[in-house]
Amino acid sequence: MDQRYYKLIEDYSKKTIGSEDLTDLLMWVGSSQENQQIFRETLQAFEAADYSFNKPVNQQKSWSAIQQHIENNAEHSQIIKKINYRRYFTIAAAIMVIALLPILYFNNFHSKAKEVIAYNEIYNPRGQKRLVTMPDGSNIYLNGDSKIRYALNFNTGKRVVYLSGEAFFDVQHRSKQPFIVNTGKVSTTVLGTSFNINAYPSLKDITVTVQTGKVGVIFSKNGKNSLVRFLLPNEQLTIDKNSGKLNKMQVNATDFNGWREYKLFFYDKPLSEIAEVIAREYDLDIEIKTEALKGIKLTAKFDKCSVKQIMDVIAKLSNSKYTIYENKVIIYER
Repeated sequence: MDQRYYKLIEDYSKKTIGSEDLTDLLMWVGSSQENQQIFRETLQAFEAADYSFNKPVNQQKSWSAIQQHIENNAEHSQIIKKINYRRYFTIAAAIMVIALLPILYFNNFHSKAKEVIAYNEIYNPRGQKRLVTMPDGSNIYLNGDSKIRYALNFNTGKRVVYLSGEAFFDVQHRSKQPFIVNTGKVSTTVLGTSFNINAYPSLKDITVTVQTGKVGVIFSKNGKNSLVRFLLPNEQLTIDKNSGKLNKMQVNATDFNGWREYKLFFYDKPLSEIAEVIAREYDLDIEIKTEALKGIKLTAKFDKCSVKQIMDVIAKLSNSKYTIYENKVIIYER
């Protein structure tokens, strides 16, 4: 898909789209059912992101102008449809699609943005796994040293979850009530799917990995949203929290949510990051003695292994030694 249309949908969602661009968007939306579906999903992702980022909306004047433009196009297409029937039939079809969506989304996401909301917060300590069943029936698996926060009216209001750490989501489908995960600068929107998000504060990246279904991911920096990126099963998006740089790739999704069953997978990761994961998984303190060792990148997979088994493999791969004393591990050069 031409990235330009994602930008036009974003402008449309912000109620700032120009007259000529709106006509172009109407033509594109009306040209195929696939485009109509893309329009719905993209608009929903932008509206959900704006809500989760709590962005103020004060654009009724612009919105009125957009509505007037749509009405004018509809009237115009009736008058001269004999001259350019195909073009104006396409616009009329797009108007029917668009007319059913924006007011609903606009009101649902923004009408109560400033109300006072009570939240429930759940924290899962290091070395533990926790299953949280949400009021809507969705399941959230929390990894160690991770927490979620959600509104007490979650089941009847907006399904927004704020995550710090790592979690696997198995979301119940509700076509009119998207499920939104906010991880600071990143908003992930789904209707019904399963996916993993790794967003520990200590990491420079946020990683979203989809197992089933489809999600839309938006990065926000300085109040400006990036274009929405849609992910399908076994696709992963890594977002640099500082620069917003995105990297999308094909993966085996089960490798990245195996932590739920105490399976660890590292692909070309520095030893410092690997040590952080192991420390969190087994509730340990790990010290790496030299900077050179911290930067060594390793690829390894562990299936329900003991700390000693893991450290034996890491020592061999990194050509290092280690000692374990109670709950502390020290890694040093040979």
